[in-house]
Amino acid sequence: MLLVMVFVMGACEKKETEETVTTENSTSKVTMSQRPLVSILDNEDTDLASVELVNEKMEWRYYDGDEDPNAGTWYEGWNKRNGWAYPEGWLDWGSTPMDFTEEEWPTYEGTVFNTDSKTKGQVLQKNEEGRAKSTYFLRHTFTLTQEQAENIYALEITARYNDAMTMYINGSPVGGFHNIPTANYSENLEYGAQEKVADGDFLEETFIVDDVSSITNGFIPGEYTGTVNENGDTRYALSEAATDDDGNTFVDITIAVELHAYNPEDNEASFELLNFVVNPDETELAADSEEVKNIAMNPGENERLLNFTWNALSSEAGEIQLAEGSNPEEFSEEKARIFEADTTELSYTKFTSIDYFVNKGTIEIEPDKEYLYRVGNAEAYSPVYSLNTQDITDGHDAIFLADPQIGTGTIPTDVFGWERTLKQAFETVPEASFILNAGDFVDTANKESEYDAYFTPEILASYPTVTTVGNHDVAVNYRNHFNEPNQSNLGEDEAGSDYYFTYGNVLYMVLNTNNLNNEEHVQFLEETVAETADQAFDWKVVLFHQSIYAAGKQALNEDAPARQEALVPAFDKLAIDVVFMGHDHTYGRTYQMHDFEEVTDVEFEDEENTIALNPKGTLYVTNSSASGSKYYDFEEVNDPYLAVKEQFYVPTFSHIQFTKDRFTMTACRTDTMEEFDSYTIKKNE
Repeated sequence: MLLVMVFVMGACEKKETEETVTTENSTSKVTMSQRPLVSILDNEDTDLASVELVNEKMEWRYYDGDEDPNAGTWYEGWNKRNGWAYPEGWLDWGSTPMDFTEEEWPTYEGTVFNTDSKTKGQVLQKNEEGRAKSTYFLRHTFTLTQEQAENIYALEITARYNDAMTMYINGSPVGGFHNIPTANYSENLEYGAQEKVADGDFLEETFIVDDVSSITNGFIPGEYTGTVNENGDTRYALSEAATDDDGNTFVDITIAVELHAYNPEDNEASFELLNFVVNPDETELAADSEEVKNIAMNPGENERLLNFTWNALSSEAGEIQLAEGSNPEEFSEEKARIFEADTTELSYTKFTSIDYFVNKGTIEIEPDKEYLYRVGNAEAYSPVYSLNTQDITDGHDAIFLADPQIGTGTIPTDVFGWERTLKQAFETVPEASFILNAGDFVDTANKESEYDAYFTPEILASYPTVTTVGNHDVAVNYRNHFNEPNQSNLGEDEAGSDYYFTYGNVLYMVLNTNNLNNEEHVQFLEETVAETADQAFDWKVVLFHQSIYAAGKQALNEDAPARQEALVPAFDKLAIDVVFMGHDHTYGRTYQMHDFEEVTDVEFEDEENTIALNPKGTLYVTNSSASGSKYYDFEEVNDPYLAVKEQFYVPTFSHIQFTKDRFTMTACRTDTMEEFDSYTIKKNE
């Protein structure tokens, strides 16, 4: 095949093309165009204390045309709108080209954009009716040494805009709502704002970006090696970063602004960047740091134990104070039982000197009780939260969901959808014992701001979550937020490993399928079933992230066949009843499956074939996004294994119920609360 490799070093730079005849698994090296490698700051200035980057000579590229600049990018195929917001040459997962160029965009020096020709700055085109277009796209790319970029701990940004905007740093959205609709935009070329800003007026906001991990996720000039995979796609890896005479390496950083008008009758859209301060005064920023935050509960080894995790500024070990009661105002420390944290260690450092420490501990509980609790130590305690346990003598209920993936849209809109889903789920299933979350809690595994956002819904402090490592969660940050029971050394990576717990008459086994050693997962399943053989379980359940029976994008995942070939025989052998999965951002429920095929001789109690009597095989269920942060379209694939598949482009969740002889699942969409799918398995003696 003929491979054309195109690399663009940054705004206003020429691109260099190398044409090479390649075959599968062949490799070739491409040396980037040798442009001057110069930081916008003095290369020797690495302290970067309160550095202002805004000036009248800032060079922007802008687009005021009628096409979506995201069209043709790698992200368009993943239903992500922000492929246009990354530096030119940027590689997704460090290997896949975004395939975006701004080279035909006009250039402007300054800080102001406006559709009104009478105002200062760059005039943006209106439509044929003389009205503001739905969306305008602005980009400014600058270069720092990598050492300078790594020393940035915060940004302070002030901007004026009319009507709404999203700002990105290297493709990652920053700041708050900035007047965009609470449900975000479904398309780039879309009107909309929470409120209309009058023509000639603007909103002015100053906001702090305290998680700057995206700063170092820019484009690194250098020599890249391209390799053609078995699908004929070329993937790249940085083999050697380019350096100047002093040995400095560099990174291109892009500020991108997506500016929206209110509606088709709107006359004006405008944007002005007033300040972009690198490393503002840390003493002022520190005052906003929560002393105790991100409380998470995981089920313990069994139904009488709960595992806790929280982050605190105190380096001293914390404790969990637990008392019976229902009114937080009546919580009494004197009446509380004390459970000390088992471990306390450094979690992460915010800015340069604000250390958060992770605490983990376990409490003992009784069924059908109303509890109150708080966590912390004498330096600071959390608020008091309620915790109600269930009577599971006759079974238990749970809420199954997947892929909140906070940060893949914008953090405020993702949190809005996430809170809404949880609120509706617990209004539907107030008796739920816990949440089953099939993974992808955040979008960027090491972004603590996304974990802060994930934990925003206060209801998460009152219900345990069965956590699953998603592919977007693979970092030690995940371990620092969750406390999974019975961790094994199988299926392990930096985030976690395979684990299990028991809850009444159900054995739950959770796999970390980001680890591609499927033989270890099978070993874990077999060893766990053997280890718990003395317990009389009516049901065996498996939970993992990457769906092996998908209807959307992940049906084409190159790792899916290997997982399926390894895991399905183990599920058959061990008589697994139900497998819960995510990753596909669509909804899918299989038929009863055995030996990779639909079980065709199932006896059903109803004409709709939704109440199965003593069926052979395993049921596989994949849930869509729980927040609405991202959805995938259905793919044209052969999926005879699916009895139901749905893509509403709205968040979904499922009500799960186990009794001694019955499993029931009901799936709901959150916009109408319609129960769009249900399925029951009945077991008779």
